[in-house]
Amino acid sequence: FIGVLVILLMGNVITVAEKLGEICHTVYAEYAFYALVSILVLAFVIVPIIKVHAAPEFPALGMGDGTSDLKKLNSFGRKLVSNCGYIEDAEQRAKHQEALRAELKACAEDMEGLKALIDREVALRFDGSKEMGIQGVNAKMKEWAKSVFMITAVSQNNLVDTTVVLVMNYRQIEDLVLATGFRPTRAQMFRIYANILTTTLISYCTSEVLSDLAGETTLAGAMANLKIPGVISESAIQGAVNALLTLRIGYVTKTFLMEGPDALAGRKRREVSIKAFKDAFKAIPGVLAGTATSMGKGILGFFKGKKEEA
Repeated sequence: FIGVLVILLMGNVITVAEKLGEICHTVYAEYAFYALVSILVLAFVIVPIIKVHAAPEFPALGMGDGTSDLKKLNSFGRKLVSNCGYIEDAEQRAKHQEALRAELKACAEDMEGLKALIDREVALRFDGSKEMGIQGVNAKMKEWAKSVFMITAVSQNNLVDTTVVLVMNYRQIEDLVLATGFRPTRAQMFRIYANILTTTLISYCTSEVLSDLAGETTLAGAMANLKIPGVISESAIQGAVNALLTLRIGYVTKTFLMEGPDALAGRKRREVSIKAFKDAFKAIPGVLAGTATSMGKGILGFFKGKKEEA
């Protein structure tokens, strides 16, 4: 599967490079294109993977799992204090770390106090806080899905769609890990990467199928009867599918981060996958509506600016 995906992408890259060389009448144009592609892969795929694996692994504690090990709870608390990179403002981050460190010291021997403190801190990283200007994991997932929808719905190019889905899902994982300060286990990371590759292949196949569909029996044909241009309908479907799959990967990652190593134990593996799809389906209407609103405001602002200039 990975080999097929690599061959598809590399085949397109080689084709573009050869055409570029023919247009410029020099082989150096091909080399320059290969170098550019290599730099982009390094910056947008390899570097995010390195950053993710550099983060500490999420301890096997979960959120309020009733553990009675004070030593583990205190150790986890200290790791939370040292991993507060989700707060962008340096001054605010330092104040939060100091307050968290003081609270941790105050309830070092209090089991219930420790659990409440850890649950509150972990919840802050997932839910975010408007007062503190923190965008939680839940909001970040939706923002990545919006970006994927907008780009793939507009691109009109199967290769661009496939590349965007691949790169932006890797970047999403990096963003979610940095937002919590921890990463899933190695086994879970492998599963997430496999999901990303599967999503990329689905995106490519969807693009090809929608491009080939024609006639009144298809969804595109039905939309044509409603006076909706086929290009627009196909693009919207493609963008929505990619956004849905992006959300699914985000929810799988979130579950791995919240439940730790236990998320892959026994039947939980299948439960995690099913729940991620359910959560993605619940979230997709809000994502699409939010994207439409943002695009509408952007277009309105553009025309207002043109009107003022005139």
